[in-house]
Amino acid sequence: MRSLPGVELRSYLISGSVVNRFKGVAAYVTLLFDLWRKRALYSAINFQFSILWPVEVLLFFLLRKKLIFTVHNAVPHGFRRRRHLPTIWLANIARTLIFPSEFTRAEFLRRYGERNVDKATVLPHGLLPVVPDSMPVAFPRSGRPRSLIYWSTIKPYKGIELFVELARSEAVRSKGVALEIYGAWSDELKELKDRLIGLGVDVHDEFMGPEQLLLLLSREETVFLLPYREASQSGALYSLLHHGRYFICSDVGDLGAFMRRWRLDALLLRERSVEAVLKCLDHLERCDDDTRRELEHAQQRSSWDALVPAISSIYAPRIS
Repeated sequence: MRSLPGVELRSYLISGSVVNRFKGVAAYVTLLFDLWRKRALYSAINFQFSILWPVEVLLFFLLRKKLIFTVHNAVPHGFRRRRHLPTIWLANIARTLIFPSEFTRAEFLRRYGERNVDKATVLPHGLLPVVPDSMPVAFPRSGRPRSLIYWSTIKPYKGIELFVELARSEAVRSKGVALEIYGAWSDELKELKDRLIGLGVDVHDEFMGPEQLLLLLSREETVFLLPYREASQSGALYSLLHHGRYFICSDVGDLGAFMRRWRLDALLLRERSVEAVLKCLDHLERCDDDTRRELEHAQQRSSWDALVPAISSIYAPRIS
């Protein structure tokens, strides 16, 4: 993005994957201060994820005429109450709300009511290449997979415990399908990780760099499994779609809506079980050409060129 005309890119080391918590918080406060200091330069500010909500609510109340709030989840992952106060406070402040899926918008309105419905806009998720400027990859013939792979961060809601059942299944072993998991694990899942390793699952506990990801996403005879127990949308799904990888997933949130929208229902897990996974794998072997065509159509319709015609109206300056 630094090479694009008219773009000034300022990055701050905030993520726990690159700095400790103290330095990350300090960098985030610096980011917010810089945003305030340069506020006159901006006609719109798109806020994505809350980190330090007491400071954010105050800052964005002062900048409310510029604020566009992208709501990725109605409540944070793992939050068990119906309503998350910082989320609705930010939503009430914002001039515009963006939702990356119809599911996320509907879930938000179900939890918080219709108060913000007039400023709620859906901008669907688009393809997510793991390296910038890479072109979408055509889907190959699927055939019989040699590996069933999970790739993404591993958190409690991702449903990775399904791999325990798969590792114990004689039917999976008889298919000759290896089980592999790639991604950084949450600390609270260490016991589950150790159990999977003991069952022979090939576990790679790490954040993967671009070269590693490109190598993983270029492997042949693989199918990716997204066994989430809950999810509004999945960035991993749109990366797999971009890179021409076959995937099956749980029927939750936008994942289920996406698969039905593009007539890929046969690759949805009807339940989170070994039998359901095997049924999806069998379908890929039987219906290769049909499935490939539907995935390629979904890939084409999920390109950013196809998705962003309305974006200019969202970011246009507002006249007081």
